[in-house]
Amino acid sequence: MSFSIGSLTFDGSAVLAPLASVTSAPFRQVCLEHGCSYAVTEMVSSEALVRDVRGAIVRMDRAPSERVLAVQLFGADPATMARSAAIAVERAGAAIVDVNMGCPVRKILGVGAGVALMREPELAQSIVRAMVQACGDSAAVTVKMRAGWDDGSMNAPEIARRVVDAGARAITVHARTRDQVHSGSSRWDVVRQVKQTVGVTVVGNGGVKSAADAAAMMRDTGCDAVMIGRGALGNPWVFESIRSGQPRVPSIEERFAVIRRHLALYIEQFGERVAAREMRKHLCWYLRGLPGSAVVRASLQTMGSSGQMQEVIGSFEAALLRGDTRADPGDFKERAVEQGD
Repeated sequence: MSFSIGSLTFDGSAVLAPLASVTSAPFRQVCLEHGCSYAVTEMVSSEALVRDVRGAIVRMDRAPSERVLAVQLFGADPATMARSAAIAVERAGAAIVDVNMGCPVRKILGVGAGVALMREPELAQSIVRAMVQACGDSAAVTVKMRAGWDDGSMNAPEIARRVVDAGARAITVHARTRDQVHSGSSRWDVVRQVKQTVGVTVVGNGGVKSAADAAAMMRDTGCDAVMIGRGALGNPWVFESIRSGQPRVPSIEERFAVIRRHLALYIEQFGERVAAREMRKHLCWYLRGLPGSAVVRASLQTMGSSGQMQEVIGSFEAALLRGDTRADPGDFKERAVEQGD
């Protein structure tokens, strides 16, 4: 399978979603190595990018094998969003610039950005038009939105029509409202309505955690691809599974090889200290559900060096292979995390 965005063509049918404090270059690389069609950066503040804030620049770092860099921007001012889009293209080489119209986090809504833009259709359209003009032929502008603000205003089809008229080359629909955040059932019917409304690529998002989910969403909505967010946390194998159409459960050795690969990428890009801090959450996701992991995950949260982490990870892997671990209800508890999109 394949799909296109503007002049870009992608193999497969699964994209890694932009997740705040998660989809930095190391995680994007791991997912690309496991069959992800392309991956989107953490959301980047347009204001910070225009002010040349280092933290914003770093979020656009390209992963080692990232053929297509897709940068997601958030903001509510057309001129600033246009300038930041141009910066993403000029400085980072972005081939896709995505507009965040889906983030439900309060601080983003407070500046009129994220899903708040869905309550301002004309402003949303103006932002996309300005960004398309700024990018020219150098990058495709895309939009990621939600079904709507709440049950009474599920206006994704209208917003999709407006932004496509303004030049957007693809639409991703998170099939939940702002009120739902990440809970409740996904409104796949809204994805289908958007696909029937616009003539560009439509990517479905929300509630896809397996090959069966992906196949069902594409069949029921007619969308061209799916976007995986929380379903990829600790599980980059989900992309391989979607490509093959079959369940993919990694062996213990495979799981720990990917953990070490991910940690090494973090160390290489950000150094030991940052790697140890940022990998804590990823390790919780990778280890969740393994017998005896609750104690290990708790101990990892106190570690300040990657060396300590590697030692504990190695010991835990050896214990699993020997069968010296015992399951506990805590092994299956999910680490709470607030995502920006």
